[in-house]
Amino acid sequence: MITGVHAALRPTRGAAVAIAEVDTSRRVVNYCGVGNIGAVVLSAHGGERHGMISQNGTAGHVAPRIHEFTYPVPPQSMIVMFSDGLASQWTLSAYPGLSTRHPSVIAGVLYRDFSRRRDDVTIVVAKSR
Repeated sequence: MITGVHAALRPTRGAAVAIAEVDTSRRVVNYCGVGNIGAVVLSAHGGERHGMISQNGTAGHVAPRIHEFTYPVPPQSMIVMFSDGLASQWTLSAYPGLSTRHPSVIAGVLYRDFSRRRDDVTIVVAKSR
């Protein structure tokens, strides 16, 4: 899928892109990212943080490696994906109870407190129901 996105973006300025496919039955996420984009799996209640790898490059221009990685998704964990407009040194442990809130509230707090303000920002928070 990322290879197709890379080809479709050729006539543009390019982009940082990522795709995460969560397999809830196997409790894994298949992840592929190109460019300056981040993603993490956070264990229950904002605990352990496991970063997902995005390859260097710019989709639509130079993407020397497009590689999919698989990561475990423990029960009650969440996935947070974000563009480089969000500072990467954030943690939910500074916000007691936040990890139990709706994903849009979590994304809103991260945007409010960790947006770099000089760049656009995209945040996706996914939790199991």
